[in-house]
Amino acid sequence: MKTMRFFRGTILSVSLGALVACSSFFVSDSYYGVKTGGKNIVFVIDISGSMEGRAEGNISDQLRAQAAERLAGKVGSMIGGRIGGYVSSGIASETTKLASAKRELKPAIMGLNETTRFTIVTFSDGVATWKDDLTVATKSDKAIGYAFVMNLSTQGGTSAMAGIARAFMVPGVDTIFFLSDGYPSDAGGDQIVEAVKAMNQGRGIQVNTIGLGDDKDEKFLKKLAKENGGKYIEG
Repeated sequence: MKTMRFFRGTILSVSLGALVACSSFFVSDSYYGVKTGGKNIVFVIDISGSMEGRAEGNISDQLRAQAAERLAGKVGSMIGGRIGGYVSSGIASETTKLASAKRELKPAIMGLNETTRFTIVTFSDGVATWKDDLTVATKSDKAIGYAFVMNLSTQGGTSAMAGIARAFMVPGVDTIFFLSDGYPSDAGGDQIVEAVKAMNQGRGIQVNTIGLGDDKDEKFLKKLAKENGGKYIEG
């Protein structure tokens, strides 16, 4: 009986995982609806602790979160014990803002043309990069970048100034996608906008911004995009 319960629960969890992950295998020529037409792109992703919060930015995320939470409880109860709790937590983790950002970023990376170069910057208390320099979007490097995104997890604060500054340090960058869900913790929004204005002088780098959740600094994100030839998207 226990074996059957475990088997049924495992099938349910695997089925949900396949449904949630199916978007990972799609390719897209845009990121949150903004065309990834630049030749030298840096994706800047907020991985602060608040990105672990539930994603409710659009109807799709809301429905996914509700369905996943119901199924997480059901599967956890069916399996029971520590394993049930582990499986339930894994399913519920697909409802977070970081999971939503991953779902958008994966197909955007996989859809990059091989004439494009790209890299990924993440920020929380500090800053990390996937590659210090832009990398040609070959099939193998897109797969490696995809794996990097898969392994992202949340921690710490929102060092937005450090994150955007690191993107501007990448040689040859012409397009930046900056995603965040909160207020910067290392500088004020206006201060960052002024700093970016100075960094971007004579360079013409386009900065697109994406705001997630109810606690985003929408004023800052809109201004940052507007003053750098980009678009603001509410994710």
